[in-house]
Amino acid sequence: MVVKKFNYFRFFIFVVVLLSIIFGIIYFIKDKNYKNSYEYKLLQIGYSEEEVNTLINNYEKDRLDNLLKIKYNKHIIGLMNEKYFIFSKLDEYINYKEEYKKLDYNEIVQIVNVEMNVDWLENMKDTDVSKNELMLVNRIYGLSSDYVPSDLVDVPTKYAYSGKKLSNLVLEEVIKLIDSASNSGYTFVISDGYRSYEEQKDIYDTYVSYYGISETDTFVARPGHSEYQTGLSFDLKPYNKIIDDISTNEEYLWLKENAHKFGFIFRFDKEHEDLTGFSSSDWRLRYVGRDAANIIYNEGICFEEYYAYFVGE
Repeated sequence: MVVKKFNYFRFFIFVVVLLSIIFGIIYFIKDKNYKNSYEYKLLQIGYSEEEVNTLINNYEKDRLDNLLKIKYNKHIIGLMNEKYFIFSKLDEYINYKEEYKKLDYNEIVQIVNVEMNVDWLENMKDTDVSKNELMLVNRIYGLSSDYVPSDLVDVPTKYAYSGKKLSNLVLEEVIKLIDSASNSGYTFVISDGYRSYEEQKDIYDTYVSYYGISETDTFVARPGHSEYQTGLSFDLKPYNKIIDDISTNEEYLWLKENAHKFGFIFRFDKEHEDLTGFSSSDWRLRYVGRDAANIIYNEGICFEEYYAYFVGE
């Protein structure tokens, strides 16, 4: 009987071939998986490795899918790095940036977030009153002609001129604010409060008769679009005193430093005229609650910006 010698060479060749097949299959699978990965796909449409890592680390699958549909745009990463970037508005940001190339990314995000990029007369929306103290009323968002706050109360004449009304939600806090100012040596009075739709219409129409519609729209809200109708907005002024320069006025400076502590913001300040769409109203306060007021104060943003990022529709 002849015993065949074990052929080590053939066995070696067999092992090499088998391993090659195994590694080939593994490579094929890995390559296929990699080509299906977001990393590969994002790199293929033009993003750098650093940009890809930023996107994958910050966004979920559905948003990465949206980015792949949009394709590469040189502005996307810059826009996403802005603090108040809202992903759902990405297309609007890009379109506005393409139209206004000289604006920086921060300006683009601000303008689009507050909807200053649209024709407001063609984009009127109903105010969501269920948001209570965070409801948005402005040139775009409006209240119905029959809307009246359910908790309207008369403001005691100790704190307001006769006949002024506010939402009861506001009253306790505004009394605390006025009392606190009094303790610091400043006397404030509510000079204007709740207005009905009809009252606002009469005021608006009167101004239109003198100044015309275009100019009036810059400083008087249209009926239904006045925050006075919410009962949350009012004018708080130094009592029996004419102020020539608010920048050096002690009462005004005290109010600027303290109003947010009681849940109030300066609704139409000079710094945000281009974002609110209204000229400044130095003594106009609006109740939004302490949490929102503190954020708005500390971040230096207007209510439209806060609403877009923190509240939304």
